[in-house]
Amino acid sequence: MITSKDNARIKRVAALCSSAKKRREEGVFLLEGTRLCAEALREDIEVLDMFYTSGAIKSDAQLIKKLGEISVFSDEVSDTVFAKMSDTCSPQGVLLTARFKSKIKVPEEGRFIAFERVQDPSNLGAASRTAEALGFSGIILSNASTDPYSPKSLRASMGALLRLPIINTVDFCATLAEYKARGFMVSGTVVDSDATPINSVSFGENEIAVIGNEASGMTENAKALCDRLVTIPMAGRAESLNAGAAAAIVMWEMCR
Repeated sequence: MITSKDNARIKRVAALCSSAKKRREEGVFLLEGTRLCAEALREDIEVLDMFYTSGAIKSDAQLIKKLGEISVFSDEVSDTVFAKMSDTCSPQGVLLTARFKSKIKVPEEGRFIAFERVQDPSNLGAASRTAEALGFSGIILSNASTDPYSPKSLRASMGALLRLPIINTVDFCATLAEYKARGFMVSGTVVDSDATPINSVSFGENEIAVIGNEASGMTENAKALCDRLVTIPMAGRAESLNAGAAAAIVMWEMCR
């Protein structure tokens, strides 16, 4: 059992938990909790390390056994050590490190939700759950958006971010232009009374809807690429919705 928080492997995992830069450099992310760790078995994810507590063995011995069989390293740790690695208030006592998928098959057609500079991992995670539930083909992310492999993003997604194709763009506008050249219609969501109410739009089969930054919305360059600008009609004194709620409404309307 690892009982020292100064153990080199423990310190590395703690760094992976807190740093998107560290995750990108190593091509490694974390899965914590029984639900997300079980996804590693279902989605054929390459697992490197498993860390678990005695409590996890008592509560889910079969899962720990199966995960141990696909892990390169498997170590029991004390509750104190696990807390150092964990990103949750009430840890379930099982955590994996895993490699990013090297090849992601992205459908050529369908509906995509795109996020430009969205910063809240909970918004991204929640929106990905909706995207999966409504049968979206994938998610397009600008390089200035939150990390889809952050613990908070993955937890909010309930595993959807592991199952949906994620297109991380180097140049967001160039990616939108490429999809437009292939016949996709691009809709930008804005808070603007002059934009088209989204519930009056007829969406086709190959569509992209863009959700902008929580505070400042879409950039002008991205707006200029859109075939249409749409808005969600709101009553009362509400001025806007958070990105996760807005994305859910937009995706529902795209499929309606």
